Amino acid sequence: MPAYHSRSAPEGRLAGYLLTLVGERDFATLSAELIPLIRPPGPDPVRGALYGGVLGWLVAALAEVVVARLGDADHGESFVLEVHTTAGRTLGAEDLPAREGRFGRAVLALLAGDRAAARTELCDAETEPDPTVRATTLVEALIWLDALLGADTTDFPDTP
Repeated sequence: MPAYHSRSAPEGRLAGYLLTLVGERDFATLSAELIPLIRPPGPDPVRGALYGGVLGWLVAALAEVVVARLGDADHGESFVLEVHTTAGRTLGAEDLPAREGRFGRAVLALLAGDRAAARTELCDAETEPDPTVRATTLVEALIWLDALLGADTTDFPDTP
């Protein structure tokens, strides 16, 4: 398990707290908690420095939940990520914009055992200067993990 996924580290505790807020649909408190967390990297090392660890914890947790629910990919197979848009399009991880698709690509890389690629995506997300992109990335991670934790395993498609 990656070091950034420690459940006792401040990042793990904060990620768990944020995930609880999403599960309780307490978006007002979630917003207040995210504001200092999504500040771009800079001289204020307190809360903003936790961003990368929180995101890394969420990536590792989501990958663990996928494997726990679906099992490991068989030899020669891999997990895929598809996003269905409101316009009816289906996008794969490679079709997502570079900045906006970091979380999904990090999860897929971790599921494929490519820790270097996952770390690259996470480092890029951590050093992202745009607070809107930082917030969107973190909120998407929280929502995806919350949804997967609440999903009935029988809702997942059968393997071919």
